[in-house]
Order: sequence, then structure tokens, then C-alpha cells
Amino acid sequence: MHKQPVVLICSCDERASRLWQQTLDPIASIQLCQQTHQVSEILRFCVPDLILFHIDGRVHHIDHALTVVMEQEDIKTLVLDEHPTDSDGVVLVKAGVRGYANASMEGRLLQTAITTICSGDIWVARRIMQTLVNELLNDNTQDAGYMHPSLSLLTERELEIAELVAEGSSNKIVATRLGITERTVKAHLTSAFNKTGARGR
Repeated sequence: MHKQPVVLICSCDERASRLWQQTLDPIASIQLCQQTHQVSEILRFCVPDLILFHIDGRVHHIDHALTVVMEQEDIKTLVLDEHPTDSDGVVLVKAGVRGYANASMEGRLLQTAITTICSGDIWVARRIMQTLVNELLNDNTQDAGYMHPSLSLLTERELEIAELVAEGSSNKIVATRLGITERTVKAHLTSAFNKTGARGR
């Protein structure tokens, strides 16, 4: 039987915490905390598979999320933001966040995000992924004779997929063009980000 992941929800909003707990209860074991300093205390007794961190814009801000991610870099983190922006998403993913989404995302989508992240993939909007890939490729093209050291770690297929995404192709279009599945495209992109340090580690 498949073991349910342990998810630590860190949110000052009790209503949101209860809703997420109810949504995730069928697929995960849930721990709750309200303040960032409580995360370290909880980790002494239970190490979750994933931390769901809520940026509410009142008590918890992006700096709090970054602190949790940096202090708990071995634990996957999904940040749910009341007012998500692509620029915050890019900063968070570079710092090591494995997922970034709107706090009001539908329950089934949240379950899918948790499952996806726990299986090792990244959950971010395509625009954020494109920005990250463009930054990586632009670093490489600024000097035509120079290849960014992290790009040399990529396989030919990973580089090919990254270039297509940077051009604006969706995962589905990339998959169709290359004759592979969307899941394979996502796996190559996740691998590319892990190898290039786009996660900040």
C-alpha cells in the first residue's frame, strides 16, 4: 500500500488552513502551524514530505516564505499566494520552492499539485517556467563563445526542450514536435532545473 505524504500547512488564516486540510485529507497526513518559527519546532518531532506555505500578504510575506525554504532546503515547499506574481514566483523557484500557485486554486488542482511535487516535479505557471528558461539561455547567449557552465550539465534533449519552451512553446506543443509525452517534457524540464541550480541549490 502506498504511504500518504505528510504535509505541513503553515498559514495564519484558520479558514484557509481548514479548507486545505479537508481538501488534502484524502491524499495526505496533515500537520498545522500558524507561524514560521513553529516550523522548526514541529520538525523536531515530524519531518514532512512537503511544506505548504501560505503568503497571505498580512502576516506572511515572500520574505517569510524564503526564510522557510532556505532553512528547510531538504523539504519540498509549495507556496500558495493570495496575490501571486510572476516575479515573486521566479524568486521563489530560484530559492528552491518546488511549487508556486494562487491560494484560491481549486481543491482537485491542489491535490494534483501536492502529488506532482511529492513525486519530484515542479508546479509553476508556464510563464514562470519560460522566464527561468529564458534567463538561463540568455546568460548563455550574451557571449557567443561562452557556454554557461550549468548548461553543459544538460543532455541534448534537455537543452532542446528548454530552447523550445524559451521560444514560447507549451509542454503539449513541445511533446508533439518531439514525439514524446507531456510528462516526459515535464520530467526533462525538472531535471534541467535541478542540474542548472535554478532551484538555488
